[in-house]
Amino acid sequence: MPRWDQVYDLPADNLALMPRGLAALVALVLFAVSCTGSADSTTTSGAGPPTTAGAGSTTSTGGEATTSTSEGPTQTTAPDLSGVVGLSDEVRGQLVELIGQAQAIRNLAFTSPPAIRVVTEDELEELVRADIEEQAEDLPADEALYKMLGLLSDTADFDQILLDLYGEQVAGFYDGDTGEIVVPAREDGLSLLQQGTMVHELVHALTDQQFAFHDEFDVMLDEERLDEATAYQALIEGDATLAEVLWIQTLSDLQLGELIAESLDIDTAVLDAAPRFLRESLIFPYDTGLAFTQSLYVGGDWEAVDDAYETLAALPASSEQVITPDDYTRDLPAEVAIPDVPITGYDLERTSVWGEQGFRIMLNQGAGAAGVAAAADGWGGDSYHQWFDGENAAMLIVFEGDTQEDVDQLEQALLGFSSESFPEDHFAWVDQADGTLYFIAADVPAVGEHIRASVGLD
Repeated sequence: MPRWDQVYDLPADNLALMPRGLAALVALVLFAVSCTGSADSTTTSGAGPPTTAGAGSTTSTGGEATTSTSEGPTQTTAPDLSGVVGLSDEVRGQLVELIGQAQAIRNLAFTSPPAIRVVTEDELEELVRADIEEQAEDLPADEALYKMLGLLSDTADFDQILLDLYGEQVAGFYDGDTGEIVVPAREDGLSLLQQGTMVHELVHALTDQQFAFHDEFDVMLDEERLDEATAYQALIEGDATLAEVLWIQTLSDLQLGELIAESLDIDTAVLDAAPRFLRESLIFPYDTGLAFTQSLYVGGDWEAVDDAYETLAALPASSEQVITPDDYTRDLPAEVAIPDVPITGYDLERTSVWGEQGFRIMLNQGAGAAGVAAAADGWGGDSYHQWFDGENAAMLIVFEGDTQEDVDQLEQALLGFSSESFPEDHFAWVDQADGTLYFIAADVPAVGEHIRASVGLD
């Protein structure tokens, strides 16, 4: 699905550039779940996040950090940050400590010291704005698509929504283009919530050095392999969030109380006001990604997580494999052919894969979308076209299920979604032919009829 968090390159450039504290909040909630034993009510596995003992015995002195695992101790040395301009002595010392902790918890060593870039709050805000504005040419087509599908209101300003979401202060982020950890200048030390965020960012920098995920993810986006990118991003963010959960588990009771109190002070009004599909897209790589990464970790420790970077990149990956990770290396998506359909006056904006997560997010918008998970669970593969004429949108999805029952179930779900979400003057068509499901939508009914006739549906 052409979601904002894929199409607009934000995660490719800055994987952890998010509304302030979101990853920390997700990590904290899931840590609490593991402590109460109520993990069955979340997207994590019933075992809950693993304890620190599961990751090995970790010690840190600020200069060196040692992790003991079944493969033996891995020693890492924190870098010399004395030359970084703009850091107070307190923040500098905290970063040295956190770099050691991140390496120890993740059981990986930096191949070269992580670069630290200190910026003012104004510079940080400008970096966020520049990332969004760089992708501005893609916004109108996707805004039209989302409005046609009922995911955005007719009066919504998609550009402004993104600016609002990313306009809040962030504690720092990893810039994959430069390999830098970007840190806002501050005289006071990092709070516990900010420290947890820095652990998350440091794990991004560490795993990118080891597995070059940024380049791989960029290729997926450039080639518009969007559902594959969804799966890969879930691994990347789930990895860093798992490390953050393990870091939280090293805190004392007093520190944990301070972290909880700070988390409760975060203003989430902008995120809460964002359209539902944006919120779900934003949270997916953190909570579902954590569940996926956790399942790998429980089955094979960090080595299994390490292997997944190469495995997912080599597979025809899909969001389905992340949502249901039991056999992600063998439950591969079908390659679904989609016919060429020229439309006079329209540009073909994109051809890609909508994916199980795309269907879940779309169907979740309907007030009566009961059985969404069951309808999406039978996803076997799909392809879609997206068109735009400068004002109006049109799309065609061709879907194959694992079984005929799965096709029938999704057909009923899409019929319900169309009747609930589409204005009467728009076109929506759901139909089967030879076990393949077709979903057609268009602002202009004549365009929808043209697509239907072009694919041979009566």
